[in-house]
Amino acid sequence: MNSGASGQQPAKKESSNDEPNKNTALRLFAVAVMDMSWQLALVVLIPIIGGYELDRHLNTTPWLLVLGFILASAGTYVVMKRMLSEYGNKTVGLPKDNKS
Repeated sequence: MNSGASGQQPAKKESSNDEPNKNTALRLFAVAVMDMSWQLALVVLIPIIGGYELDRHLNTTPWLLVLGFILASAGTYVVMKRMLSEYGNKTVGLPKDNKS
């Protein structure tokens, strides 16, 4: 009975070791999503709304709106690239799933 009980305890320890890694990865993902969401909202909304309002004021429809969309696209690329490089480096220490 003791060998059976001791055989089960290492299995529990392994699963408890995996749990902090999953929690760390989940927290890292949540932080990245929250950080990226407000940045993307600003980068997308300000140029597009600004272009639309300037077009209405200057009667140049749709040129400044298109320019705002291009700026929003470029800003989105910059935010995504920065987030991927920043949080990609933080995932180096996390274990990889070995699904073959």
